[in-house]
Amino acid sequence: MQNKLKEALRRGKTTFGVTVGIGNPEVSEAMGSVGLDWINFDTQHTVLSTETVESMMAAMSYSDSTPIVRVVSNDLGLINRALDVGAHTVIVSLVNSREDAERAIQASLFAPKGGRSWGPRRAAMRDREYSDTANTEIMIIPQIETKIAVERAEDIITVDGIEAVFFGPYDLSMSLGVFRQFDSPQFLKSIERVVSICRAHSVFPGLLAPTGPIETMLRQGFKLITLGGDLAFLTAAVTEELHKAKDALKTIR
Repeated sequence: MQNKLKEALRRGKTTFGVTVGIGNPEVSEAMGSVGLDWINFDTQHTVLSTETVESMMAAMSYSDSTPIVRVVSNDLGLINRALDVGAHTVIVSLVNSREDAERAIQASLFAPKGGRSWGPRRAAMRDREYSDTANTEIMIIPQIETKIAVERAEDIITVDGIEAVFFGPYDLSMSLGVFRQFDSPQFLKSIERVVSICRAHSVFPGLLAPTGPIETMLRQGFKLITLGGDLAFLTAAVTEELHKAKDALKTIR
């Protein structure tokens, strides 16, 4: 296998993606056609099932967008299942310690490096080299989303096999007592701390939801930036067109 996201990050590229929760293959097929670096299938906060995610990844398989799955929890079975159906990268939520990060890595790698069970159903269907390349190409990305995780960031980031981390900005701001206040000193200080640790250890920082203008997120040093979610994009686009239609109606009257 070839993880194009990992390759792009190592070349120094800043990458952009979206989070998907609407369970229809047409969504991922359409998103795969616009040039995104990655598409994140969120099974944590949506009703997406493994079967639906598998179909949606198949629909975007023609594209250069890397398929990511955010699993419900740091569980070997859930991580194995996401990888078996074709995820190249897995996001693991609520990683609060070195032990949490090590458990996620162990779940993602085949022996002798880890404890992943052999059974890459769709992942190896047309990839004869999967068994030889999976351990080096798969990315496991811990999610930093609590005050404790920020305090232990260096322990998490320096775990062997961790090449990127994602901030969960909403949960992190809630944990800090400044929910949705992404310009608060506490939140900005946490961002700066973790990004600087990432930089020191050649780990790529990511942001799982927009926290302001894209220019701000770029200046903060993020290398994986989520532009938004499919439901929010759909709602915003329809709302805008509806307002335009109502304004046009007023001019005609």
